Amino acid sequence: MTTISAVTILLPENDPRFSAAPVRWAAKELAQVLVRRDIPAEIAAAAGREFVVEAVADVDRMAGYIPTLPTSAESFAIHRLDDRILVWGSDSRGLVYALTELADRARFSGDQDLFSGSFPVVETPAARIRSMAKLFCSEEEDKVWFYDRQQWRDYLTMLASNRFNRFSLTLGMGYNYPYHNPWITDVYFYFPYPFLIDVPGYDVDVRELPREERDTNLDMLKFIAREAAARGLEFQLALWTQRYDFNDVPRANYTVRGVTNDNLAPYCRDALTQLLREVPEITGLTFRVHVEGGIAEGEYGFWREAFAGVAVVGRPIEIDMHGKGLDHTMLQIARESGMPFAASPKYLAEHMGPPYHQSTIRDREYPPEVARSEREKLSEGSRKFLRYSYGDLLTKDKDYKVIYRIWAGTQRVLLWGDPAFAAGYGKSSMFAGSDGVEWCEPQSFKGRMGTGIPGGRFNYQKHGLPTRYDWQKYEYQYRVWGRLLYFPDAPRESWMRYLQHECGDATEACATGLSWASRVLPLISLTHGPSASNNHYWPEIYTNLPLIEGTGQRAYGFDMDGPVRFGNAPTFDSALFANPREYAELLLIGKPSHRYTPLDVADWLETMAKGCEQAVLAAKGTAAFAKPAVQRILADVEICGAIARFFAEKFRASCWAELFVATKVTRLLEPVLDHARRSVMAWETAANVSRDLYHDDLTFGPQSWLRGSWQSRLPEMRAEILDLESLRGGGKYETVEANREIDAAIAALTAHKPVVGEAMNVEAAPRFAAGQPFMVHVAGDGDEAPVLHYRHINQAERWKATTMSRNGRGYAGVIPGDYTNSRFHLQYFISARRGGQAVLSPGLNDDLANEPYYTALQE
Repeated sequence: MTTISAVTILLPENDPRFSAAPVRWAAKELAQVLVRRDIPAEIAAAAGREFVVEAVADVDRMAGYIPTLPTSAESFAIHRLDDRILVWGSDSRGLVYALTELADRARFSGDQDLFSGSFPVVETPAARIRSMAKLFCSEEEDKVWFYDRQQWRDYLTMLASNRFNRFSLTLGMGYNYPYHNPWITDVYFYFPYPFLIDVPGYDVDVRELPREERDTNLDMLKFIAREAAARGLEFQLALWTQRYDFNDVPRANYTVRGVTNDNLAPYCRDALTQLLREVPEITGLTFRVHVEGGIAEGEYGFWREAFAGVAVVGRPIEIDMHGKGLDHTMLQIARESGMPFAASPKYLAEHMGPPYHQSTIRDREYPPEVARSEREKLSEGSRKFLRYSYGDLLTKDKDYKVIYRIWAGTQRVLLWGDPAFAAGYGKSSMFAGSDGVEWCEPQSFKGRMGTGIPGGRFNYQKHGLPTRYDWQKYEYQYRVWGRLLYFPDAPRESWMRYLQHECGDATEACATGLSWASRVLPLISLTHGPSASNNHYWPEIYTNLPLIEGTGQRAYGFDMDGPVRFGNAPTFDSALFANPREYAELLLIGKPSHRYTPLDVADWLETMAKGCEQAVLAAKGTAAFAKPAVQRILADVEICGAIARFFAEKFRASCWAELFVATKVTRLLEPVLDHARRSVMAWETAANVSRDLYHDDLTFGPQSWLRGSWQSRLPEMRAEILDLESLRGGGKYETVEANREIDAAIAALTAHKPVVGEAMNVEAAPRFAAGQPFMVHVAGDGDEAPVLHYRHINQAERWKATTMSRNGRGYAGVIPGDYTNSRFHLQYFISARRGGQAVLSPGLNDDLANEPYYTALQE
């Protein structure tokens, strides 16, 4: 390979793409990286140095080297010749990705060839929208990064280099409820407008906020927007709250004055207009349009006025409406504004699960007969099915974008980085005509609701572990997420070169450990759902839910049907997963489960725990073991492995506990205790690893279940063991002897056979015509006729099932024409039994990264 001593970055003048500001920025970024490597570099319109990085305008020329040149938006290709590298982009953003890919290679190539890696490179996006949301929730902790200009330059460069195409600065998300809320204390940016601008004609201000600080805030917003636009990022401003009880927040640290019921709508309208004119780089706005944003549901007049304030600016600005409580009237109001518009439902409640859209919502999310209140008549009434998923938004003929938001409830502190899951998200974010995904970044909600601590953003107490900027701990996470959302088939070198640079000879162990660790908490979130709210359920630092009786009501009682115990917590996908209570009920009537059982989940978690433990052990013999980057990764991997073991044993214990609760057979308490003790031992491991590394009080809210640490959860867990031991002596339960049915249930539980996910030989068309029967064929035999489960891709509906009929050498099932005659696409899966074992098709693969159902799109 040619030794490179100087480089010309050639941007010919014959194509306007090459003069676009983001392309010039990317070329400058490449040049700066080269100069830092002591390689002279220049940007020119004609070749001057011995080695050239040439932006190619001629499609035919590039196609001569790469015949399958992609043409979709944001695609790019790179080809290497002896004396030059050719880069091509389908548009300016594609060129940015090509140039920053070369900059990335040069930055991390070490002593190897300057641009080492495979060629040619051809990538095209899967998810059209790849957004990262950064939340301002704490004046104490978030002002530090908000005012740091160099932090913004580095952060936005990192996002653009990792193929994100949108950045969302999110304000006003500090509280979930704006009415009569005694927790409201820190209101900086909660009602954002008067913290940024003075709107002429309104006497609205913040009493304690100096004018100079308000002007500085606006200057920073302008700076962030300019820097994002310079890198080719769309700049989304999320304004989640439009009012709160300004005069009924005695603990608030700032006082908003001058807003009345009469002037609220026109003030917000004019504030939006002024903001959009002051910051022309804003490409979209996100609004929370249900009651938690401060506007009662059904008050459509406010939103007509607000959206008019957007439209009058005279440029396309995407109106993104958070999905909860969203109805077709709101969609029509956005449509009538003339602006592009989008709906952004949550991906999996306020948590993160494996990378597929849950097959069904919890029973609590189906609409009740009567709404909880008039203010919430949509989100807690007729539109409740949109509370935590896509609802009925994915119609065939939709004229709006659907962008999923991954909430920050599952994993807030510990590192994440699984390429298989990230690639799975890249594929499933386009589910049934969807448009992409927005991820609430790591540490979202840190210091929320007035719990900010000076310096608390970094979480570590051990010297040497904090990074310069808090987000730099998660750089591998951003890299894996962004690059595989963009191109799920990206080569492994795309993310491993960074890890190799940081971790040296511990790289493979760190990568493997992070992959295993990153599946733990999403799986737990999916299969154990005591609350859909991130304000109550934090599995990463878990507030114990008892197996039989005890505490748990405080954290989980409001969002979980009783009795409030571990085995009765619902799953977030009851079509495919049974909870421990449901599984025990099946065991007692001698009926097999076609769904994954808690024991299947426990087996997966144990496999993950072993993977984490083996990776940590492998890294201990490396020369790089003591490096801070390696220590950060391995500590988090070890903690995740311990959490996996805790929940694996808790799931096993709960199956026995549910049998005990149902039968009162006291000898069932022995396996309950055995597994419960093992679960506590596992949590003790997490506490021991974290105790000297992390602060004792990691604050994401004022309630006990939103703050603390792994060690702070131990006393309650240990106390449960004492409660369970006390039951062996009788107590409130009489000693009951087992009968034949109970013995059979115990035997079935002991001899559990896992549910198998298997892609059977299924034949069905990928598309269908509305009103026509849809045929599904399965080849082969089984213990009994398989069952076809099907539903419109509409979470407001429940699944249907039909037993398939023998047809030649297999079975056939029909989804009738009167069912396919709808506005929705179809999804389906098949359950069967073979050799006494339950089979789901397609089911979940070993890496849990696929969609466990088939889809058929309407023509």
